[in-house]
Amino acid sequence: MAGPCLLVLPACFVLLAGGCGGSGSGEEAAGALPPYPADLSAESSPWQVASTLIRALDEDDDETLLGLVAVQHGAEDVDAIYRKYGREHESDPAEVARLAVSGWKGTYGWFRVGATQVRDEQIAGDRATVEARGINPNTGRPRLLQIEMVVEGGLWKVKPGLQSREL
Repeated sequence: MAGPCLLVLPACFVLLAGGCGGSGSGEEAAGALPPYPADLSAESSPWQVASTLIRALDEDDDETLLGLVAVQHGAEDVDAIYRKYGREHESDPAEVARLAVSGWKGTYGWFRVGATQVRDEQIAGDRATVEARGINPNTGRPRLLQIEMVVEGGLWKVKPGLQSREL
């Protein structure tokens, strides 16, 4: 039986509706986020960013993961959820990053640590999709991990909501 496809946005709404919102201005919160990982640059490909993401998930490296989040795109998605339910909200970048990382970790729980490898990359302008393959630790069956990216501030960043499915 295939494991569920975990998305971060429903979890964002549950967490945010429960009053876990951050405080402070967006500029202050943005300063609190770790920098883009040192082994990456504006010249790095989505393939390289995905490889860094997977390594950070394998090592439970929150600082690297937080530095990879496409915060602007994630904030737009969280704010849209609030508007859908008639509430005003301005997302705190640090809050968006923490929620995205939490969702990524939940999805990656369906993968055996150290066994996931990037297999394909498709780039269309400032958007990219990278596919990786790994192994379900419970069944031993292969799994697909789909990583969506966008360019933010001249750097490839990972959008909240990794998707996975058993192959």
